[in-house]
Amino acid sequence: MLRRVLLLAALLVLAQPVCAGIDVQVRGLGSDEASNAYAQIDLLDYAKRVDAAPKDEREDYDPAEVQRLFKLGEQDIRTALQPFGWYNPVITSELRGDKPDWTAIYTIDAGPETDITEVDVQIEGAGKDEEALTNTVKHLHLRVGRRLKHGDYDDAKQALLEAAYGLGYLDANLTRHELRVDIDANQAQVLLTLDTGVRYYFGDITIEQDGKLKDSLIRRYLTMQPNEPFDPAKLLSTQFALSDLDYFDSVQVDSQKDKADEGRHIPIVIHTTPKARRAYKYGLGYGTDTGARALAGIDFRRLNEEGHKLSLQLRPSQKISTAIADYKIPYGTVPGENIDFIGEGLKQDFQGIQEQLYSFGGGITQLKGAWQRKYYLTYTNDAYTLPDEPHRTSTLLTPGVSFSRTVANDPIFPRRGWYAFLDLHGATSADQISDTSFVEALLKLRGVYPLGRKLRLLARADEGAAIVSGFDNLPPSQRFFAGGDDSVRGYGYRSLGPQNAFGRVIGGKYLTTGSVELDYDVYKTYGIGVFTDAGGADDVPNVKLHVGVGAGLRYRAPFGSISVDLAHPLDQDQSPVRLHIGVRVGV
Repeated sequence: MLRRVLLLAALLVLAQPVCAGIDVQVRGLGSDEASNAYAQIDLLDYAKRVDAAPKDEREDYDPAEVQRLFKLGEQDIRTALQPFGWYNPVITSELRGDKPDWTAIYTIDAGPETDITEVDVQIEGAGKDEEALTNTVKHLHLRVGRRLKHGDYDDAKQALLEAAYGLGYLDANLTRHELRVDIDANQAQVLLTLDTGVRYYFGDITIEQDGKLKDSLIRRYLTMQPNEPFDPAKLLSTQFALSDLDYFDSVQVDSQKDKADEGRHIPIVIHTTPKARRAYKYGLGYGTDTGARALAGIDFRRLNEEGHKLSLQLRPSQKISTAIADYKIPYGTVPGENIDFIGEGLKQDFQGIQEQLYSFGGGITQLKGAWQRKYYLTYTNDAYTLPDEPHRTSTLLTPGVSFSRTVANDPIFPRRGWYAFLDLHGATSADQISDTSFVEALLKLRGVYPLGRKLRLLARADEGAAIVSGFDNLPPSQRFFAGGDDSVRGYGYRSLGPQNAFGRVIGGKYLTTGSVELDYDVYKTYGIGVFTDAGGADDVPNVKLHVGVGAGLRYRAPFGSISVDLAHPLDQDQSPVRLHIGVRVGV
């Protein structure tokens, strides 16, 4: 039977009509040089034009035209190699076949490289002594003894002009830009002269807005000030900063060079369009950890002229319900820095643990470089019942600090990026408020890396540890559990951890979880994923790990990646397959 199938397949292949065309082969070059050569060969363009025509309008190949373009191919290749410093290649060519099929073969020996023998870069004008310009000259890729590359020459010209513009020399120009090549000697000279012209400065800065915010508030976030040297990059950074405040629907920063005064101060006008003062949020959904869930919220973007904000959210669900009020006061000179006051209520029921808590607190969020740092103080009243244990109430006053950073090429569906979060907090019974003394740390790491055009690798790891004097008095909100959509798939939400005398999970002092996942884009916004998760919670640092493996579907929605997974736990006492539904946003 197999032999018959193979014979039939072979007959079908032989029965296919032979396709006419021109096959062009360039041999002996590196990948960059070869790519440029293929792009320059007119014979290929001719073949593409013929093949691209509709079948009923397609003309036959003209053998005379093929011969003519084939002979010109050697010159096309010579032209293609010059930008890489190869001016004297040795090319042998051969045209095989006949109408309607040809193979054009070009074999190239690039020959001796053309080296730079002289680099003369001069700076003239008012900015000739600027350190930034002299440093730019020092770091140009043009060097005596290096192979000439036209790209380096073009980059050098652009770098000089951009450096001058960045210092406020807006009239800078290259009065000399010569690339002299001695083809016979395989030598090149680079001669550049930059005339900086005079320097310009920032003038008066006018902010056009609806008057609902204090002008002084907006000016705190300007990255430019009057009388500073004009820098085009600061126009863009100011636009980004004001946009990030979330007060404006659009921000446009215009420089009016034609209105510069005698001292060359350029007026700046910032046009803004305000966002609606209120934004409403609502939605329905389902998650394996939460069950059916809903969202209702409102954001007050501008409560007053000082730019204060208020966010109110209700997130009811079958298993976990929260209510949060967050009041933010702008702080500092960088968007995202603020003083906030937060009130939160939470009610949840998992693994037989019932918990109700409310908390109030405040904090200061600062940005140090690319890292976000937050200092906070929170009062929590936590009423809870552990399985087969009496009802308890805990009060805690917990100061803490957290550090976080996100690097991603897309805030919703990144293909490359990472996230890091570290939180340290604790409490002491000596303050006469807290029921117990403890110190707790939690580290979260996330990463995504492309393995191809459609394939990406996702990884995550969590580590937690608590040092506590009286663990029995530590509420569930401060204990570690594992299992669930964002932990170890294949196991129920918070189902992994130390157990009490009745065999019920009550949480532990240490946490370790990790995951490796491969996601593949199948068609447009649809994809598939395979994964391995491992982790657990324990009372000892050497946490016992539970492993789950599985696969699932992915749908890339505007708000994130929806995952529907089937996971198999490797522990024998578990259900063989568990469904997990969740949404991943960002890294």
